[in-house]
Amino acid sequence: GLGGGLLALEPGPDPDHVLLTDRGRTATLFKVSDQKPLGCWSVKHGQIITCPVVCNFETHEYIAVHDDKVLRIWKNKDINLDKVFKATLSADVYRIHSLPNGGPVVLFKGGGVRTLDVLLEAPQQEIENIITDEVIKWSEAFMEGQQPVLIFTTEKDGEFFVYVRKLKMNGLHKYKLEQQELSKPLNFTAHIKNQTITLLCLYSNDSVYKFLIPLQQNTEEEEQILSKSLLLNLSVSGSVLKGTSFVVLDKDHIAVLGSLAASGEESKECLTIWNTKFQTLQTSKELPLGTSGQLWCYEEKFFFTHGKVLTVIMYKCETSSLAAAVGKLKDSQAPEVSSFVNWNTLGDEELVVSFQSQQSVALKSESKMTLRSKRTTVAKAQPDTLSVGQLLLNLK
Repeated sequence: GLGGGLLALEPGPDPDHVLLTDRGRTATLFKVSDQKPLGCWSVKHGQIITCPVVCNFETHEYIAVHDDKVLRIWKNKDINLDKVFKATLSADVYRIHSLPNGGPVVLFKGGGVRTLDVLLEAPQQEIENIITDEVIKWSEAFMEGQQPVLIFTTEKDGEFFVYVRKLKMNGLHKYKLEQQELSKPLNFTAHIKNQTITLLCLYSNDSVYKFLIPLQQNTEEEEQILSKSLLLNLSVSGSVLKGTSFVVLDKDHIAVLGSLAASGEESKECLTIWNTKFQTLQTSKELPLGTSGQLWCYEEKFFFTHGKVLTVIMYKCETSSLAAAVGKLKDSQAPEVSSFVNWNTLGDEELVVSFQSQQSVALKSESKMTLRSKRTTVAKAQPDTLSVGQLLLNLK
């Protein structure tokens, strides 16, 4: 696979572009619709890219960090990363978040945060450590009005904490996640609406929980405890989904990548879509070649590795209602592919990007992308795809 596989996928400068970072030395700008790499950049042998490469949407430049604290910034026309802008920072970077209207924000492993422009004014400035002995697990950034807001979760001795940082006001709030007996958070995602952050968390007990964090907090209280509410149990008629990664599609739907197993049966890896309003599995697509367990979603497209290739699936969110599902059930008992997800991709084609790295004896090893498109017949409902109608029957 590409280096040691795919580390991350981030939006590119254009809705049809994605930036792929491998678990090694290379970043690739990729045009999704016609399956072409538009640019490929590698750091030198012996260096390693340590967090996802992002695009600065305001300047159309790319930003990478290699070896934890070396910042590189370049443009499309640059070819050799060794010759582009370089700044060595004073602390290790956890991640860079690029906001469409707010510019890039850099989160350091010690919890310090700087906007890119402030950092570039004095790259060697001292970065404060906010967290001690805690390890950052996940982070996300949003714009709330004119102000960038950064949220990150940390873990220490099995306890989980959430930090919310308002950049312009320099406000910082720390919360503790309510403990869950015998089960721990595996994965997080969050979105912001009406001054409230909704933090969703996939736990090891095959459930998704929701935490609400109000942004309008005046008091700098010590560590409030966030109580959780159950959003979804990832089980359906005896089958349990062991989720590895998930994304929010709209207010009533989430997609979860994982392995689905009925008791006594072998588990199958699949991409599933759940209705959180009605607590049901809406559809699933089996992935017989296995996945890396990571799922990304941009511009109504799912991205995940399937076997050794990156697969892109277009989907359309159509508003679902139980009445419609029940109505369909009366019309026909035939199984049908869920109306919610249209798996048909660009005229029935699944886009597949295959990564192969050619290791030559010389030190110079370049990553090569081979692209192929695989015809899939998605229109036929696979017997293992449960439609809402079938689920309602099962539930009865």
